[in-house]
Amino acid sequence: MKKMILMATVAFLSLTAFWTVQAQPSQTIMTEPFVSPQDQEKPLFGNNLEEADFPEGAWSINEDGEMTATEDQVIWTKEKYASFVCSFDFKLSPHTNGGFLIQCSDKENWIPNTIEIQLLDDYGQEPNYHSCGSIYGFQAPSENATKQPGEWNSMTVICMGREIQIILNGKMINRIDTAEWTDNAKSPSGTDIEEKFHGHSLASAEPYGYIGFQGLHGNAPMIIRNAKIIPFPLELKLDKFDSLFGPNLENAEFNPEIWSIDADGVLHATKDDVIWSKEKYEDFILDLEFMNTKGSNSGIVIQCTDKANWIPNSFEVQVFDSFGRKVDMSDCGAIYGRCAPLFNVCKAPGEWNRMTVFCFKNRIGVCLNGELTTMMDKSLWKEAATNPDGSEVFSWLVNKAPCETENAGFLGLQGLHGNEPVVYRNVKIWQVPKETEAAPK
Repeated sequence: MKKMILMATVAFLSLTAFWTVQAQPSQTIMTEPFVSPQDQEKPLFGNNLEEADFPEGAWSINEDGEMTATEDQVIWTKEKYASFVCSFDFKLSPHTNGGFLIQCSDKENWIPNTIEIQLLDDYGQEPNYHSCGSIYGFQAPSENATKQPGEWNSMTVICMGREIQIILNGKMINRIDTAEWTDNAKSPSGTDIEEKFHGHSLASAEPYGYIGFQGLHGNAPMIIRNAKIIPFPLELKLDKFDSLFGPNLENAEFNPEIWSIDADGVLHATKDDVIWSKEKYEDFILDLEFMNTKGSNSGIVIQCTDKANWIPNSFEVQVFDSFGRKVDMSDCGAIYGRCAPLFNVCKAPGEWNRMTVFCFKNRIGVCLNGELTTMMDKSLWKEAATNPDGSEVFSWLVNKAPCETENAGFLGLQGLHGNEPVVYRNVKIWQVPKETEAAPK
């Protein structure tokens, strides 16, 4: 059952790499540009814990792949994750008290800097915010689905940035959107948050971090097995993609005195002038690489309906030297002036970044350096000058409300905006076949 739920979830998510889509049996499933989710599933800590971070001797794995701890020490991933599907089995002893830890930003001081999904022997008890499957200290599960001590439980955690879903023994028992948790002492429904978590609100924390399991907390051990993860977004089959502008820019509209392509296929601009696609695109995946210089500022223009007056008649995915900054609506990966990225993974100037822009109907998503950082559903942007969170739109962008804009438009790259250049390479596109219903309107 666990595997069936996991793969069904992944199949839906893979349609757009980050949005759940309801498809009719007769519809074409949009899997062509993605590597199979099954092919990307991997052991969370490696086959023999070689990809784990833990104090020597605190954790071990036996020949059957069962992990146990002898100390109250966390076993952590070496990588950070934001969007993923993670599944595992766990067996509790009487009075076991452990946890599955996600979005940890500080391994040394993890309790106030982590979301803990409780793993607890509470068979038959009424659920609360300490129960098995709770967002510990914050939100109780909808029901108690824990098995008796000595029996194997199965858990799947689906994390899409701030959206977290928990499936325990085949039942969806908890779901939280941390963006709604803006108070550090009260839940969105007004219930109290446990005092030791009052340091900051869930909404103020980056939804990005290490994953781990709490060790032997007390004297009742827990056994973990089959801990696997599928990171998102799914890997793209770039051999299915076409060059947006053509190998020699034959499919582009541009000023040849401003834009050029060198022998290595790198695009350069000498003035602030956009290079445009000759045709319009509607549902697509755009994949490219860019390199910032210190202080550089550029952008990827999408859904443009007026090339001559593109700024208020398009959306711009910001390309910007925001290395090390806190994110806002003008940082790298933002839908400029409309939607900030969830967190900052922009590389230092002089390093190549990879960006993937997904456009399906009224939804726009941005993946930067392998992480899903930005999601915008235009149908929620109902006012021209104000964003859904109440922030004011930059005045020079104001035209139509985003929900009223067309989804089809020209694509482009902004030129030398300011004095510091951005260069681009490997600009490729995949269009959703017209018969595919990739996402509901």
